[in-house]
Amino acid sequence: MIGAFAAIAQDVPIPPTMDIDFYASPDQLNLERLTKALEFLDAKIRVSDLDEGIAFDRSPAFLGRMQMLNLTCEFGEFDILFEAAGIKDFQGLEERSLSVLVGRTETQVASVEDIAQSKRAAGRIKDLKVLQIFEKFLRGNENDRGLGR
Repeated sequence: MIGAFAAIAQDVPIPPTMDIDFYASPDQLNLERLTKALEFLDAKIRVSDLDEGIAFDRSPAFLGRMQMLNLTCEFGEFDILFEAAGIKDFQGLEERSLSVLVGRTETQVASVEDIAQSKRAAGRIKDLKVLQIFEKFLRGNENDRGLGR
């Protein structure tokens, strides 16, 4: 996971968003797994004027050509990213990720540093608005580590 939900799961005090962002590995095996998951969820492309979304090709070949998908299903809205501003590669992101408990499920989330870097690189107004919160949070964590906490 990456984005606001991942940050909130690590106690960054930012406002929640309406969707969850997943950063997916573009390797073939993962694309095949993702195809099965999207089929199970009956995921559809999210569009503003159609609550039920639009059906799309969920094949590994199609997914492998995407940079990002905005999706919806009966459980809610979510995005799948294969590329993100400020993130060089999935492997590095995965190596720096943390395991957190979300409800009763252990989940891998991008580090707060990586999420902040992505928001900084994207430069969107909505990202820049929360970037100061990220930076304050990170400074607080640096201070805690410096005091041996």
